Amino acid sequence: MRVMVVYESGTGFTRQYAEWIGEDLNCPVKPVKEVSARMAGEYDLIIYGGWVMGNMIMGLGRMKKMNPKRLVVFAVGASPEDEKTGEEIQSANQTGDLPFYYLEGGLRYKRLGFIQKMLLRIVRKSLAKKENKTEREAEMVRLLASSFDHADRAKIRTLVQSVSGSAAS
Repeated sequence: MRVMVVYESGTGFTRQYAEWIGEDLNCPVKPVKEVSARMAGEYDLIIYGGWVMGNMIMGLGRMKKMNPKRLVVFAVGASPEDEKTGEEIQSANQTGDLPFYYLEGGLRYKRLGFIQKMLLRIVRKSLAKKENKTEREAEMVRLLASSFDHADRAKIRTLVQSVSGSAAS
């Protein structure tokens, strides 16, 4: 089975995960801007990874328009990995029955644009002012205070095992 990993990365975390997946599966890794529909059609499976902003997976719409034969999606964001985060992202992106994985990456303020930095500051201030914060909201206030890196190669294990298992069958 021919597999390719395609990604769109904002600050480098999605690229890192894509490269790790490509290494583990011994397959090519390309940024989505370098992939055409024709190229995508040459592969039996595309593993697409995009960074998350406001629950939206960047570049996923573009990838879906290429109409790959099979598509597995992973999303990388600053939020901690939990079931609710994954469900919210899946719902917002209408991933339906596509295999989906959420991977916590991190936050690199130095690599964000001005507008992105301002939006995150607004979100953080808004959450900080909120009374009766949930545990999740309190965690986001803490995380958005500064850059951090929670990327971990071990987090791709389930995705890689799933794809490897489907390639063998």
